Amino acid sequence: MKKIPKISIAFILFFSLGSIVPIHAQEPQSSSSNEAKPPNVDMTITGEADEQLLNRLTDSLNANNKEEIDVEESIKGSAQYIDLDQFKKTALNLPYTDTQNDRQQLDIVYPSIGNPPHKVIVALHGGGWSSGDRKSASLKLVQMATQQGYAVINVGYRLSDEAKWPAQLHDVKAAIRFIRANAKQYRLNTNNIVVWGNSAGGHLASMVAATNGMEEMQDLSMGNSRASSEVQGVVSWYGISDIAKLPDASINIANKLMGYNVRDKVEESKVASPIHYINKDFPPIFMIHGTNDQIVPFEQSVLFAKAINQATGKKQASLKLHINAAHSDDEIKTTTNVDESLDFVDKIMYPDRKNPYRSKRYKEIKVISEKPS
Repeated sequence: MKKIPKISIAFILFFSLGSIVPIHAQEPQSSSSNEAKPPNVDMTITGEADEQLLNRLTDSLNANNKEEIDVEESIKGSAQYIDLDQFKKTALNLPYTDTQNDRQQLDIVYPSIGNPPHKVIVALHGGGWSSGDRKSASLKLVQMATQQGYAVINVGYRLSDEAKWPAQLHDVKAAIRFIRANAKQYRLNTNNIVVWGNSAGGHLASMVAATNGMEEMQDLSMGNSRASSEVQGVVSWYGISDIAKLPDASINIANKLMGYNVRDKVEESKVASPIHYINKDFPPIFMIHGTNDQIVPFEQSVLFAKAINQATGKKQASLKLHINAAHSDDEIKTTTNVDESLDFVDKIMYPDRKNPYRSKRYKEIKVISEKPS
């Protein structure tokens, strides 16, 4: 990846201290002194996070990053898989609906510390809705939550070459209903569920949250119709919030998902964009995004966070930006970001006390070259 020259960095430092510590990004001043001001968005940039600022910042960050990118290579993720034998206890290949489709199964990875019933994080893989796997090493960092007392449930879903939208959303919601309906059998505490995804997985996580309580957005015939598919929190790493506003480099993955050109049918395609479903009850969300992401522009997360806080009237959304980091960059995939994401999760799962199983020690998650059975 090319690095931006120092002359551009000087411009960026006006907006960012180059620190990973969140700084408040102030909203534009209201034209009316009596009009209620929306809450601030916690970000790593300062200044008014309006569209004009975003355009200027984007132009500066990307001025020297115009090289061709291989979208398929960027979104397909790791060719390696999580070594599931490293965990003391798992429950694998559980169908969450009445099919024999491997994509419509989930894996439960139990924590190495803590007593049941275990609190639950649902993990969703990326891959542009067209590739990826619930056992892929692209989800290995989320598995670190098992070292902090959480059960991590890796959920598969049908890809766009097999089924078009909203099949992917129906799958994830069916999986969450299955988890709740069978919580006692699998010794899980599903009072609160946080869903954590990267890229397309971040999109699905946000979409599940945005449509909490909307029966028309799930297929109850897939089973466990009396169980809730609602989630109480979201972690989204470089997720998509508006599929029609993906750049030329990556718009085709949205076209494949929908089965048509989303730019020709912008209104119709809103059905798959969480930014169009935000309401006052949107749950807390923590987002991480790189400012040199040419597949999912970081503006999507900024505008998504603003819209959530505007709709809810409180700081439900927080955003951490990594200056000059690309999509799925190693600068983002760090234990520091895992730790900060789990700090966010802890606030939802342990609202009245500290997570008794948390530590700052993280063991590396082992990966293998062949897919586990």
